[in-house]
Amino acid sequence: MGINRLPRRFDQGGTAIHEFLNASEKVATAPPPPPTPTPVPPSGAPAIVLGGSEDTRLLLRGLLRLHRHRVLLEAPTREAVDRLPPSAEVKILVLDAGTDKADVWANELSSLLRVRSDLRALVILPSSDPGLETRARQAGARAVLVRPFAIRDFVEAVDSIGAPPSST
Repeated sequence: MGINRLPRRFDQGGTAIHEFLNASEKVATAPPPPPTPTPVPPSGAPAIVLGGSEDTRLLLRGLLRLHRHRVLLEAPTREAVDRLPPSAEVKILVLDAGTDKADVWANELSSLLRVRSDLRALVILPSSDPGLETRARQAGARAVLVRPFAIRDFVEAVDSIGAPPSST
């Protein structure tokens, strides 16, 4: 139609195609639409990562930051949380139960949640065990994930417990 192609041969056997527009085709086109902004998570609540190995905490911290959560603290034990001052802002506590015995992490979680009303807990269990899941819920966990889990399940769990209560 309006594109003139002028082939140019190379000694190596390649062909370069040059395109030229006619005057009628040089009409300005509309600029591309602006990029769609990245959605902000429903809660955006700050988070604390406890337990597990250093590598696990690093991965969990990365996932939280990737999904726009601010990580306030990352530590292997509860003592670090005791130094974090309480506030009115809800914080998501992601606890990797790892291979600890149920009573150790569950008792720690229960006592921590009793004294910190600003925390909402998500517990990550090492394996599917109805007894462990029940124990996590009894200790105060608002959500429980079992390894291995899908990233979208992690994000949905974090966002659901960090979301403000609905006013319905």
